[in-house]
Amino acid sequence: LQHNINLVYTLLYKRDIFDNYRAHPSFQDILQNIDTVIIYFAEKVDRLEQRSTEYVKEALEMGAKQFPLDRLKKFPELKFKYVEEEQPEDFFVPYVWTLVYKSCNLYWSSESILIFKQQQQPPLISQ
Repeated sequence: LQHNINLVYTLLYKRDIFDNYRAHPSFQDILQNIDTVIIYFAEKVDRLEQRSTEYVKEALEMGAKQFPLDRLKKFPELKFKYVEEEQPEDFFVPYVWTLVYKSCNLYWSSESILIFKQQQQPPLISQ
């Protein structure tokens, strides 16, 4: 938290966006941690006599240094594994060329580009 004061400020400023998730059981653990952070820092800001940008930022920075991390529920570290498909080029080649086509400043006739229509054409039948 002390390395991302802008995140802390945004959590305080937009705290109402979490209201939609409060009734959903899947988000209870995460919301508990978010609420802990919001309540802690809201108290720091509420104690300020002046609420200028500088004072709020300073209060958040000081609060982040003193924030008791043991209040947060620990979650197991998430691990992800990339599983490569048998033919990843079926996805990646058209995807990359679509990015090139859409982002370059050159005119390309989309009717002449066969790679984008590859999935739309029926398979060829040999005679």
